[in-house]
Amino acid sequence: MRPYLDAALDGKNDWWRYALGYLFILACYLILGSIPVLALALFAMLDGNPLTNLSLTGVFTGISPVITFVVLMSSFIPFFIAEVATVTLIHRRPFRSLITTAARVDWKRVWQGAGIWLLVAALISLVEALLYPGRYVFSFDAKNWIAIAVASLILIPIQSSAEEFLFRGYLLQHAGLKVKNVVALSLLSGFLFTLPHLGNPEVIEMGALMTVFYFVTGVFLAVITLKDNGLELALGMHASNNIFSSLFASYTNDAIQTPALFTIGEFDMTFNLITLFVGVVLFYLLAFKVWPKKQPAQPEL
Repeated sequence: MRPYLDAALDGKNDWWRYALGYLFILACYLILGSIPVLALALFAMLDGNPLTNLSLTGVFTGISPVITFVVLMSSFIPFFIAEVATVTLIHRRPFRSLITTAARVDWKRVWQGAGIWLLVAALISLVEALLYPGRYVFSFDAKNWIAIAVASLILIPIQSSAEEFLFRGYLLQHAGLKVKNVVALSLLSGFLFTLPHLGNPEVIEMGALMTVFYFVTGVFLAVITLKDNGLELALGMHASNNIFSSLFASYTNDAIQTPALFTIGEFDMTFNLITLFVGVVLFYLLAFKVWPKKQPAQPEL
C-alpha cells in the first residue's frame, strides 16, 4: 500500500489547479452554504416575533433547535460537493484518494475510529459527572431528541467528513508535496483547522484555552491520519465526537445547540483540555496497540 501523502502525485497537480480548487471549495461553502443560514437569519429578524433573533455571537434564539441544526448543518452540503468536484474534475483523480491509496476504503477502520472515540468520550463524561455532581442536567425531550438524532446521523457525517476531506485530505496531501516532515505537517493541519473555528461562540467566550482545544484536536487528527496511512480513523473519530456532543451533552453556548440528553450549564475549559490530552492518548493506544490496522501503518509517530 502506497503512503497516504503519495496520493497527491496522482492526477494533475499544477499550482493553478490547487489555487482554483481552494477558491472553488471556499466559494461554495461561503456563498452557497450561507444561503440557508441567511434565510433563517432574515426570518428570525423580520418575522415580527420579538422572541426570535440572531445574537451577536451567531446563536439563533426562539427558533426550534431542530430547525436551526438542520439549517446550519446543511451549509456543509455544498462544501462536501465542491470537494468531490475539485478532486475528480480539477485534479482528475479518484475522490477515494483523499481517504486512502488502497483499492477501497476500509470502512471497518472508520467504524473503529468512531467506536473508540465514543468509548473515550463516554468515559470522560462519566468521570466529569461523578467529580462534579449537578454539572450534567438531564434535559431529555423525546420528540425533539428523536428528530435531532435522525438529523445528526444524516448530516453530521457530511459536516465532519467535509472538514476532514479539506484539512486532513486535500490540504495535508497538497502540503506533503513539498513538506516531508510529519510533525510540521501535523502542526500545520492543526493551525489551519483552528482558524475557521475562531469565530465560534465558545471560542469567543472562553478564548485561548478553547483555541488550544481546537488546535490540539486538529494536530491529533493529522497524526492519526499519517500514522494509520489513511483518513478512515479521523473520519470516524470526528463524526463520533460531533454526534456524541449533539445527542448526549450539549453546552448552552455551543455554536450549534441541540436538545441532547443532558445540558451542561458550566463548561470547565481547563478540565476539558486536560481530558482531551488524556482522551487522545487513550484513543492512540486503543487504535494502534489494541486494535491496530492489519497492514503496516506509516510513518512511525
